[in-house]
Amino acid sequence: MPVPSAESAPSASSPKLLTPPAPLLGFSKEEYQSRRSALRSACPNAIILLRGSAEDEVVNPARYRQNSNFLYLTGVETPGAFLVLLPPDLHASIGIRGASPDVREILFLPARNATVETWTGPKLGPGEDTEAATGIHKTADVSSMNGALLSWLRHNPSLYTAVPFGENARFTREFGLIRNLQDLAPSIKIKDATNAIGRLRMVKSQTEIERIVQAIEVTQAGHRAAREVVESGAGRLEFEAEAAVLGAFRSHGAGLAFGCIVGGGANATVLHYEDNNAVLNAGDLVVVDIGAKFGGYCGDLTRTYAVGGVKSERQAEIYNLVLEALERTVSDFKHGETLQNLTDRCKAFFKSSPLRSLDASGVEQTLDVFMPHGLSHHLGLDVHDVGDREIPLAPGHVITVEPGIYLPSEKIGVRIEDDYLVTVDGLVRLGPELER
Repeated sequence: MPVPSAESAPSASSPKLLTPPAPLLGFSKEEYQSRRSALRSACPNAIILLRGSAEDEVVNPARYRQNSNFLYLTGVETPGAFLVLLPPDLHASIGIRGASPDVREILFLPARNATVETWTGPKLGPGEDTEAATGIHKTADVSSMNGALLSWLRHNPSLYTAVPFGENARFTREFGLIRNLQDLAPSIKIKDATNAIGRLRMVKSQTEIERIVQAIEVTQAGHRAAREVVESGAGRLEFEAEAAVLGAFRSHGAGLAFGCIVGGGANATVLHYEDNNAVLNAGDLVVVDIGAKFGGYCGDLTRTYAVGGVKSERQAEIYNLVLEALERTVSDFKHGETLQNLTDRCKAFFKSSPLRSLDASGVEQTLDVFMPHGLSHHLGLDVHDVGDREIPLAPGHVITVEPGIYLPSEKIGVRIEDDYLVTVDGLVRLGPELER
C-alpha cells in the first residue's frame, strides 16, 4: 500500500477533481427532507447541530463509515461534515452572508482538494452541485462553521446535539464538540437530540423496509453458501464456511453488518464467537450467525447446521424446542408488547419444557437458564439499531427474533433467527423463506 510523501503536497500540476459518488444511498431527496423536518418538529425553537464521522475515527483495516444518525438525516458519507438545522425565526444570513431567508438547512463540508482525493477518492464539497444532489438548502465550507454557529447562537442560545453518555463519554468527539461550543458561547443551553432521532429511526419507511429486505436476501445467499460447507462433512474448518459467506456477500456488492459467527461444537455455545478457526468435527452442530450490510442497511439471520447434515436425537430435540420458541413468539405476538416482554415469554416457555441440562457446577437446570441473551433487538442502519427494550413495539419497527439454547456441558449450541416487521396484523417475516 502506498504511503503519502512530501511530493504529495498540492502544486500547480495538482490532479483534476473527479465527479464524486452520488449521495443518498439510492433514496429520494424528499425522504431525507421529511426526516429533517420531523426532527425540527421534535426539537422545536432551537438550533440543531449534528457531527459526521471523521476518517481518523476508523482504525485500519476497517473501512470508513459515516455515523448512523448523520447518514439517516443526510445520506451524505463525506468525512468531516456537519449538519445545522435552524428554527423558523432564525435567518441563515445572520451566520452566512447572502444566504436566502428561507434557508433552514446548512451542510458544512470540507473544501475539495484534488491532491488529497488522489488518495481517498472524490468527495462531495460545498457548492450548488451538492445542494442539488442532496436537497439540502445550503452548503458551506466547514472552516466557516464556528463563526456562523456563534452568530446564530447569539440570537438563539438553545442548541440540540448528540450528547454522549456513559463512563467513556468524555473521550468522544461529541464531548469535545460540546466543550468547544461552551467555550465559544458560555450561555448556550445544550439539549440531547439523540432520543428524538432514535424515535424517528425506529419507524422504518417503506423504502427502508425494501432495503432491509435486500440485505436479508444477500444474507440468505451467505447462509446457503455456509450450509454447503458445513453439510459437506467432517474435516472442514470454520473459516471455510466464513469464506463462503464473504464471497457470497461481496458477489452481491454487500459488506458485513458485523463479524461472522461460525462456531462448531463447544464454540457454538459462545454467543459472539468470532475466531472461526476450528475444525468441524463429526457430530457437531454449527451456529452460523451472519448479516450483510447492503446500501447502508443490515440483515441478521442465524441458522444452526449439523456437520454432515444429520442431527443426533438429543440435538434434534433441543433444535426443535428452539424452533418452536421462535414460532410461538411470532404467532402469539400482541400489540403493546416490548422486547423485554418477548424475552420473558420465551424464557418462560423454555422453563416449562421437561428437557434439562447440567450447569457449570454439574447441577441439573431447566433450559431457560441456558438462554443468557435477549430474544430480540431492533434492526436497521445498525445491526443493533436504536430502540429501547421497554418501548411498546409499533407498526414500522423492524426487529429480530432469535431464541437460543447453549449447553456447554454437552457441547451443543442452537440459535435460530429471522427478521420481522411489526404491522397492524402482527409480526411479518421479511425476505423469502430460508430453510430452518
